[in-house]
Amino acid sequence: MPRSAIGLAAILVLALWIGGLVLAQEASAQSYPPPVGSLSVEAASTTPGATTDVTATVLDNAGNPVEGAEVIFRIVSQPGTDAHWVDGGLETTAITDANGLATAVLAAGSELGNIIIETLSGEKTSQVTVAVQEEAEAPIEVPVTGGTPAEGSGDGLAAWQIALLAIGAGTLASGFAIMIRRNKKA
Repeated sequence: MPRSAIGLAAILVLALWIGGLVLAQEASAQSYPPPVGSLSVEAASTTPGATTDVTATVLDNAGNPVEGAEVIFRIVSQPGTDAHWVDGGLETTAITDANGLATAVLAAGSELGNIIIETLSGEKTSQVTVAVQEEAEAPIEVPVTGGTPAEGSGDGLAAWQIALLAIGAGTLASGFAIMIRRNKKA
């Protein structure tokens, strides 16, 4: 092997070794899961004795979902004494999925009022209020009729609706006729 090839190989090995040392100094270990940048929590209102999902969203400092982060859900205030998580306690833990979401199921107590939930993940905290309300009454169904309440028979269109449609159609047709005449003259 020529001396120049040996020298070139030695320089290449030395360059790779020095480059590796430089890169190793700049490399840093990344913690898993990444540090929590934000924590938000959502929940719907519910009725006494029912359950509702409480969902926390965990994002890193860049706004990306954090998978594998622990979220603690804690009931900090309630109108009675029987609201709890479905596992039976006043505090429960869930782990975020690939979308950064962790969900816990809240069993509302028997009392009406607000349940205040606190969530913790990393050094971040967030709160949400779950309203425990009476069940809303079913909406009253109003039959749809064809006319005004005084005229409606429940079938078809009322006379005033037919007249309005005829006037609109006539106006539209005459507008097209005028436009066609103008185009023929041009």
